[in-house]
Amino acid sequence: MVNVDEVVDKIVGVFSKFIDNDDIENGNRYLLASIETLIYEYMAGMIDSQELSEIARKLRDKIVEGPAYANPFIMEVLGILEEKVDEESINEALEKTRRLHMEERLDRLEV
Repeated sequence: MVNVDEVVDKIVGVFSKFIDNDDIENGNRYLLASIETLIYEYMAGMIDSQELSEIARKLRDKIVEGPAYANPFIMEVLGILEEKVDEESINEALEKTRRLHMEERLDRLEV
Protein backbone atom coordinates (compact mmCIF):
# COMPACT_ATOMS: atom_id res chain seq x y z
CA MET A 1 0.00 0.00 0.00
CA VAL A 2 1.33 3.38 -1.00
CA ASN A 3 0.44 6.83 0.28
CA VAL A 4 -1.09 8.24 -2.91
CA ASP A 5 -1.09 11.88 -1.78
CA GLU A 6 2.55 11.67 -0.71
CA VAL A 7 3.59 10.24 -4.10
CA VAL A 8 1.60 12.88 -5.99
CA ASP A 9 2.89 15.75 -3.86
CA LYS A 10 6.51 14.68 -4.35
CA ILE A 11 6.19 14.38 -8.13
CA VAL A 12 4.33 17.69 -8.45
CA GLY A 13 6.85 19.34 -6.10
CA VAL A 14 9.86 18.28 -8.18
CA PHE A 15 8.08 19.10 -11.45
CA SER A 16 7.20 22.54 -10.04
CA LYS A 17 10.84 23.20 -9.10
CA PHE A 18 11.88 22.63 -12.70
CA ILE A 19 9.09 24.89 -13.96
CA ASP A 20 10.01 27.60 -11.43
CA ASN A 21 13.56 27.46 -12.82
CA ASP A 22 12.24 27.84 -16.40
CA ASP A 23 13.40 24.30 -17.21
CA ILE A 24 10.26 22.97 -18.87
CA GLU A 25 12.22 20.35 -20.81
CA ASN A 26 13.67 18.63 -17.74
CA GLY A 27 10.42 19.08 -15.85
CA ASN A 28 8.62 17.09 -18.52
CA ARG A 29 11.41 14.49 -18.69
CA TYR A 30 11.12 14.06 -14.91
CA LEU A 31 7.35 13.76 -15.13
CA LEU A 32 7.62 11.15 -17.88
CA ALA A 33 10.21 9.14 -15.94
CA SER A 34 8.07 9.28 -12.79
CA ILE A 35 5.00 8.00 -14.61
CA GLU A 36 6.99 5.22 -16.22
CA THR A 37 8.44 4.28 -12.82
CA LEU A 38 4.93 4.05 -11.39
CA ILE A 39 3.90 1.75 -14.24
CA TYR A 40 6.82 -0.57 -13.53
CA GLU A 41 6.04 -0.49 -9.79
CA TYR A 42 2.51 -1.61 -10.67
CA MET A 43 3.87 -4.38 -12.91
CA ALA A 44 6.12 -5.56 -10.05
CA GLY A 45 3.15 -5.64 -7.67
CA MET A 46 4.36 -2.76 -5.51
CA ILE A 47 1.21 -0.71 -6.15
CA ASP A 48 -2.20 -1.93 -7.21
CA SER A 49 -4.34 -0.85 -10.14
CA GLN A 50 -6.59 1.37 -8.04
CA GLU A 51 -3.60 3.22 -6.56
CA LEU A 52 -2.02 3.74 -9.98
CA SER A 53 -5.28 5.07 -11.38
CA GLU A 54 -5.76 7.39 -8.41
CA ILE A 55 -2.17 8.68 -8.66
CA ALA A 56 -2.69 9.40 -12.37
CA ARG A 57 -5.95 11.25 -11.70
CA LYS A 58 -4.52 13.34 -8.88
CA LEU A 59 -1.36 14.13 -10.86
CA ARG A 60 -3.42 15.35 -13.82
CA ASP A 61 -5.62 17.46 -11.56
CA LYS A 62 -2.73 19.06 -9.66
CA ILE A 63 -0.69 19.78 -12.78
CA VAL A 64 -3.67 21.38 -14.50
CA GLU A 65 -4.26 23.56 -11.40
CA GLY A 66 -0.65 24.68 -11.60
CA PRO A 67 2.18 24.63 -12.53
CA ALA A 68 0.73 23.51 -15.89
CA TYR A 69 3.46 23.34 -18.57
CA ALA A 70 3.09 19.56 -18.93
CA ASN A 71 3.56 18.13 -22.39
CA PRO A 72 0.07 17.16 -23.68
CA PHE A 73 1.27 13.70 -24.69
CA ILE A 74 2.43 13.06 -21.12
CA MET A 75 -0.97 14.20 -19.91
CA GLU A 76 -2.47 11.72 -22.38
CA VAL A 77 -0.50 8.89 -20.72
CA LEU A 78 -1.91 9.97 -17.37
CA GLY A 79 -5.39 9.96 -18.91
CA ILE A 80 -4.94 6.38 -20.10
CA LEU A 81 -3.94 5.28 -16.60
CA GLU A 82 -6.65 7.31 -14.96
CA GLU A 83 -9.36 5.72 -17.08
CA LYS A 84 -8.41 2.11 -16.34
CA VAL A 85 -5.43 0.01 -15.42
CA ASP A 86 -5.27 -3.35 -17.13
CA GLU A 87 -2.86 -5.16 -19.44
CA GLU A 88 -4.08 -3.30 -22.51
CA SER A 89 -3.87 0.17 -20.97
CA ILE A 90 -0.45 -0.56 -19.43
CA ASN A 91 0.88 -1.66 -22.82
CA GLU A 92 -0.57 1.45 -24.47
CA ALA A 93 0.90 3.75 -21.81
CA LEU A 94 4.32 2.10 -22.05
CA GLU A 95 4.32 2.37 -25.84
CA LYS A 96 3.54 6.09 -25.58
CA THR A 97 6.27 6.63 -22.96
CA ARG A 98 8.80 4.85 -25.19
CA ARG A 99 7.91 7.13 -28.08
CA LEU A 100 8.12 10.20 -25.87
CA HIS A 101 11.60 9.22 -24.68
CA MET A 102 12.72 9.33 -28.32
CA GLU A 103 11.45 12.87 -28.82
CA GLU A 104 14.19 15.45 -29.17
CA ARG A 105 12.32 17.92 -26.97
CA LEU A 106 9.48 17.64 -24.50
CA ASP A 107 9.05 21.32 -23.80
CA ARG A 108 6.65 21.75 -26.70
CA LEU A 109 3.32 22.30 -25.04
CA GLU A 110 0.98 22.17 -28.01
CA VAL A 111 -0.22 19.20 -30.02
